[in-house]
Amino acid sequence: MNLSIITISLNSASVIEKAITSVRSQSCRDTEHIIIDGGSTDGTLDILDRYADGISYFISERDAGIYNAMNKGIKVSTGDVLFFLNSDDYFADDKVVEDVLQGFNKQPELDVVFGNQIFDCSTKMIVKDQSFHISRNQLARITIQHQTIFAKKHLFELTNGFSEAYRIVSDYDWILKVFLVFNCNYLHLNRNISVMSTKGLSWTSNYERERLRVMKNYFTNYEILRYRIIPRNSVSVKNWFNRLIPHPTFH
Repeated sequence: MNLSIITISLNSASVIEKAITSVRSQSCRDTEHIIIDGGSTDGTLDILDRYADGISYFISERDAGIYNAMNKGIKVSTGDVLFFLNSDDYFADDKVVEDVLQGFNKQPELDVVFGNQIFDCSTKMIVKDQSFHISRNQLARITIQHQTIFAKKHLFELTNGFSEAYRIVSDYDWILKVFLVFNCNYLHLNRNISVMSTKGLSWTSNYERERLRVMKNYFTNYEILRYRIIPRNSVSVKNWFNRLIPHPTFH
C-alpha cells in the first residue's frame, strides 16, 4: 500500500516549507509528494526548488480554484491511497503515515481512514476529536475534517474527484457522497493527524450558504432544518441575548 500526498499552493512562501518538511520527516517513506501550484509569485517556487529532490511531481500554472488544483493532483497521483495536505498545514508527528497505512494493510476492505485534528489558533492549539461512528445526523450537523482523511484512490474515481461547482465546500460534498451514497468502509484512528491553520480560506470565508446548497442534494428539508439550521440559529440567538443582557456580577 503506497500513498500520494497532494499539496496545493498559491503564494505560500511563509508556510509551505513546514508542510514539506513534515512530509519528509515521516518514518514511512513509501509515499510520493505532489505539489500543484497556482502560479505563485512570492518566493514559493524558490522554496520548492530547494526541496525538489523530495517532490515527485510539481507544476506551477494558473488554475480555476482550489478544487480544480486538487483534481489535477488526483489525476497525476499513482498511490493506492491519497491525502491532501494544505500548504499551511502539517502532520502532527512523524509516525502519522506509518500508522495510517498500517490500518489499511491490516484491513484491506477499508476505503477511508481518518483521525483527529489539531487547530492552530495562534495563541494555543485545540484538538478536535472526531466521532468513531458516522451517521446522517452527524454529517448534517458537522463534518469530518478533510485534513484528517486518507482515502483510497478508487473513491475519487467513483466520484469523479471534487466538484468544481463550489468555491469552498466541495470537500464536504465529496464526504457526503462517499459516506451516504457509496457507503464506504471506514476506520477512525484515535490519534492526531495534522495541524490545521485557522487563517485559511475555509476559516476566513462565510461558507454556510454554499454548504446549504450542497446539503439539499443529500438531506431532506426536515433534516437540514433540524440538524443544521435550528442548532446554528439557537447558538446565534443565545450569543446575541448574552451580549444584549450582560450576566450580573456579584461582590
